[in-house]
Amino acid sequence: MRLTRSQSRQRNRDALIDAALVEMAERGYQQARLDDIAERAELTTGAVYSIFGSKRNLLLAVVSRYADELDGHLAELSDPRLSLPEVLTGCADAFHQVATASDARRRFAFELELAGLMLRDPTVLSLTTSGRLAELFVGRRHKDGEVTHEQAEQLAPALAALLGGLVRRAVLEPGTVDLEYFRRSALALTCLLRT
Repeated sequence: MRLTRSQSRQRNRDALIDAALVEMAERGYQQARLDDIAERAELTTGAVYSIFGSKRNLLLAVVSRYADELDGHLAELSDPRLSLPEVLTGCADAFHQVATASDARRRFAFELELAGLMLRDPTVLSLTTSGRLAELFVGRRHKDGEVTHEQAEQLAPALAALLGGLVRRAVLEPGTVDLEYFRRSALALTCLLRT
């Protein structure tokens, strides 16, 4: 079956994002060459410029997809009937799944590269998960009431940092942190909600 122009463009876009993730994880953003990314995707450098316009836009697409994948893991947690402990446990499960995925080492290498880029480019920082997590927490029930917007804004970066650190440990030292440890650690952050 022949692909439509739109389907072909989407397939090429996905292939370039996949290839860029690998190249940038292996070589870093600065050293990753568009020629190598295009070759890995079995496309031309012209395709990169046609679809993304620049290396920076390709990077932003990689970061956006990375965040969207995590959002996909967290999507079921948007159910307003879930309590805060249920949402925290679900977040822990999602991060643990990322930590134990077959490509976890490559993604970790990309995250290390991304950390340096976030220092230099606020656009990259805006695509990270902290804001998305805060949205999940507002209005959630917990033993002291409901999570306020201000509490959610404090809890989200703490959870992202904690679970991100556990992902790193799980990748670098497999077997040292299990799913239950991820869950208990996330739940421990409820102490931040005390007034």
